[in-house]
Amino acid sequence: MNLKQMEAFRAVMLAGSVSQAAKQLFRTQPAVSMMISSLEEEIGFQLFERHKKRLYPTPEAEYLYREIEAIFNRIQDVSQTVQDIQNKQYGFLRIGCMPGPSTFFMPNLLADFLEEHPKVQASLQTRTSDLVAEWVASNQYDLGLAEVTQHQSQLSLDDRFTLPCCVAIPADHPLAQEEELNTALLDGEPMITLHPDHMIFHDLLKEFENNGHRMNVRLQTRFFIPALTFVERGLGVCVMDLISVDSYQGYASPGKVVFRRFNPEVELNIGIFYPDDTPRSMITQAFAERLRTRLDSIQANHATLLNWGS
Repeated sequence: MNLKQMEAFRAVMLAGSVSQAAKQLFRTQPAVSMMISSLEEEIGFQLFERHKKRLYPTPEAEYLYREIEAIFNRIQDVSQTVQDIQNKQYGFLRIGCMPGPSTFFMPNLLADFLEEHPKVQASLQTRTSDLVAEWVASNQYDLGLAEVTQHQSQLSLDDRFTLPCCVAIPADHPLAQEEELNTALLDGEPMITLHPDHMIFHDLLKEFENNGHRMNVRLQTRFFIPALTFVERGLGVCVMDLISVDSYQGYASPGKVVFRRFNPEVELNIGIFYPDDTPRSMITQAFAERLRTRLDSIQANHATLLNWGS
């Protein structure tokens, strides 16, 4: 029994006649009759009886029809699944993300993506940048967002992003009147920083020391979103990355914190990581494009982020 025979039999069962089945299948009536006859010969029992020019299915035909209809329903399900895959509406996406963006930035981006792709399932896990890169390399994530180090030269230029840092200041602080801040203006000023093992802390300390100024660290946090609470409370200023600034502006109201340029530049270098030896699914590619576009937007709208609340 082949699929064409099953299709002809199903059409006759649904239409009630060979002539109507032939029209639905865009075939000639003799061709459909021949397929039914060959099917009966192959399976060894009669499927239809003819009385007064009408076809009546045998009990065996009724049973066979239920089985064949289940097959065609499954074929339709597979066809819909193929269409969903083509439209990037089906799949499972495993994402690893460095701590800072995993609080607001990545969840908001992923939520928007899942709303547009309701059949897609996803996993989002927060890991250090080193672990994100390691787990992506071992194929435990389909995609990762992490800081880029010098030895990770395999990333393409399209997947690398350099984001300049700026200074978060209490809105009522005298330094809020400045358009641009430097190590001289921040000399001895209470600061909230990341821990010393982070590259931004290292680069920031180097700039203070090279310019002969003192970096007065009052508070340290693992990432920048909690630091903004301390800035709001007037406990210090914070040199931070633009993703954290963008995240903060997405949930906070203007009036408590302002953001200013920092010169010399301290930068956050991040990248989108993929497994090396595994083809990327269409879902992974679609989400990566969404992530790439969002990061490009943050880079391009540096001035808008700094003018927030002005």
